[in-house]
Amino acid sequence: MLKSHLTLAIRNLLKRKLYSSINIFGLAIGVAVCLVILKYVDFELGYDTYHKNAANIYRTTTRSYQNDELRDSGILSGYAQGPSLLSDIPEIKTYIRTHPMYGGAVFIYDPPSGTALTFHEEDIQWVDSTFLDVFTYKAVHGDINTALDQPNSIVLTQTAALKYFGEAADPLGKIVKVSGGWSDGDYQVTAILEDVPQNSHFNFEFLMPIHNLLKSEQYTGDDGWGWNNFVTYIELYPNTSVSAVEEKLPAFIEKYRGKDLAEANRKLILRLQPILDIHLSPGLSYETSPTISTSTIYFFVLISIFIMAIAWVNYINLSTARAMERAREVGIKKSIGALKSQLISQFIFESVLVNFFGVVLAVLMAVALLPVLGDIVGKDLAFNFADPRLWLIIGGLFIAGSVISGLYPAFVLSSFKITTVLKGSAEQGGRGFSLRKALVVFQFASSLVLIAGTFTVYRQIVFMRNQEKGLTMDQMLIVNGPSVLDRKTVKERLMSLKNQMKEIPGVLKVATSASIPGGGANWGTGMRRDGASVQDSKSGNVVWIDPDFIDTYGITVLSGRNFNPSIKSDMESVLVNEAALKTFGLGDPENALQERMIFGGDTTAILGVLKDYHWNSLKTEHKPWLFKADTVSGRNFSLLLSGSNINEAIKKVEERYREAFPGNPFDYFFLDDFFNSQYKAEQQFAKIFSLFAILAIVIACLGLWGLAAFTTTQKLKEIGIRKVLGASVYSIMSLLSWQFLKLVLFATAIAIPLTWYGINSWLSSFAFRIGLEWDLFVVPAIILLALALGTVSTQILRGASINPARILRSE
Repeated sequence: MLKSHLTLAIRNLLKRKLYSSINIFGLAIGVAVCLVILKYVDFELGYDTYHKNAANIYRTTTRSYQNDELRDSGILSGYAQGPSLLSDIPEIKTYIRTHPMYGGAVFIYDPPSGTALTFHEEDIQWVDSTFLDVFTYKAVHGDINTALDQPNSIVLTQTAALKYFGEAADPLGKIVKVSGGWSDGDYQVTAILEDVPQNSHFNFEFLMPIHNLLKSEQYTGDDGWGWNNFVTYIELYPNTSVSAVEEKLPAFIEKYRGKDLAEANRKLILRLQPILDIHLSPGLSYETSPTISTSTIYFFVLISIFIMAIAWVNYINLSTARAMERAREVGIKKSIGALKSQLISQFIFESVLVNFFGVVLAVLMAVALLPVLGDIVGKDLAFNFADPRLWLIIGGLFIAGSVISGLYPAFVLSSFKITTVLKGSAEQGGRGFSLRKALVVFQFASSLVLIAGTFTVYRQIVFMRNQEKGLTMDQMLIVNGPSVLDRKTVKERLMSLKNQMKEIPGVLKVATSASIPGGGANWGTGMRRDGASVQDSKSGNVVWIDPDFIDTYGITVLSGRNFNPSIKSDMESVLVNEAALKTFGLGDPENALQERMIFGGDTTAILGVLKDYHWNSLKTEHKPWLFKADTVSGRNFSLLLSGSNINEAIKKVEERYREAFPGNPFDYFFLDDFFNSQYKAEQQFAKIFSLFAILAIVIACLGLWGLAAFTTTQKLKEIGIRKVLGASVYSIMSLLSWQFLKLVLFATAIAIPLTWYGINSWLSSFAFRIGLEWDLFVVPAIILLALALGTVSTQILRGASINPARILRSE
């Protein structure tokens, strides 16, 4: 019996090669997409699970209220929070504080023989010595238990160690000189760790003891609660009730912060966030890595289920399209005594064979498709074929596909009446036709949503990239300032370099600053108008700039004037933007010049008011930004270049830079690229949307192709009669095509309101966004109509071109 079923199955597959290929290809797409999405979902859900004690590790988060209004929800805390929690709450086993090295530092390794290696590094973290005790990382070299015990120790990842020491050298005991970043000095390599797993919320290449950071003047003069620049983690003892610990936190806040919070009419709510939830909890400020919402994860899972289900439905459509041919086969077998169970088993066996080939092809497709998705999301994704869960999923999809797709054709075809099918009629094969129409409508409605969504995301990205930002970004070269320098003469040398850069042909203007657009603020703090109560303090951002910054960036001055370095009072004042006027009640631009601002314990005059500019991405509204004056800054050089000989100008800038500050790496980038990197998440979202849209369209077209084949087969007698009566091929094609185009138009009518709602909801998260223009809906609909028409035309043309004598001979 099995041999007979196998022979018949192979014979049927080879007899209709096109049908068989499309069946297998359609199933393969569905299974491949399902495998790829489930692998990606598994990766996202696996963040931080590699830590052995992950279930007991928590990060503190703080919700800040001012006058009962939520002002911020973030992860930063003062350096005293960790030790105080340990001393006050017995359920806490230990604490860990981390602090990034903002702006990075220059690392120098001078080997006994050869040229010194110098690099500007960014992925540097100060951490407590308990960091490697609580978090799980594997040591390639060194003792992980004592690696951070000494103040001059430094820990590197394998990638960083390879960069400085190569593969052959033993890195332990080597000395790395660090310049910049508040911890200048020589550090001894005490351990090399395996690279941080990609599904980690906390990334680094270098670890340095936090002891050195806390010795800096900024923190030695603080009680540990004023500067909120640290991230605090705690480890609880096993079997500890987290809710019991959180019940003690309000009293903890009252003990250490109660007095100053009451004076400012502020309120802080301290919570414990499991590290296993960090990656899946977006919305916290100063997050250390990109996050993803659980709703997005569910969306991906639903997409995989939807595409898999549609692939199975398409298999049914394509199988029943051959109902006439298979009906005669069924009728003959029934007439010679074949049992219904035997017929069902035959069709299920054919389905098993098709699904087997489909799954094999799907695995190959998934292996090729997964790196594409990995490139989109910026991760190295790969299947682990030693993981039994993967084979369980593959086996489950194979079995489910074989049963689901096999049972429907089997029961439909095996239920034909012998007398009916032997006459050449299979009217009963039309059963379920309305369901297939509904599924086609659903497929194309979903495709329209995906196309319109993709179109919208790309349109919004282009809008944000090209929108006028209130400051010059084109042709703006950013050069990182030096870190290896003599601090006694640094100001003079920086000013000398700046003046030399101005003289280079192709360099139009030069300015220095402690931050740049898209690079955040140097200082975020509470501030208020002079005369306002402490309770009226609101958050503002401060950036230090030199007097040439405003002119170099072309920022419009609405009232007052720019900094004048020859006037002492100017250099002690601030420039504010329009958003600050409204936030702090400063009146109009002219009146604001009579006001003063209080922040950081100082009262400062307002020298000028600037037209609002986009310092951050267009996803956020304009916020209060204050510029404070510095004669020259060593953090960033901003060079406005002319449009010609850019490479030659950069070469000359590098020569001047290396002459002025030898031993420093020359690192540069263009501001527009740096600023637009803030839209990386949206770009990834658009690419993923595009990928799913293409796959959904391919599957939808396969389904429509199957429905067209089915309908054309059913209409052959009608087509023959019409042709005998003089109907042209064109008229027959028009008549039959309209049946399918109606489905697409109906799908469009259903999809447009859903698309409008989805697009409007997504765009509402952007402070500056595109409008809901008509082409966002019309263009995707036209694309779908064209694809649908092209899909069904081939089948309808084939049916309409058949000789009517051939069709009617058997009637």
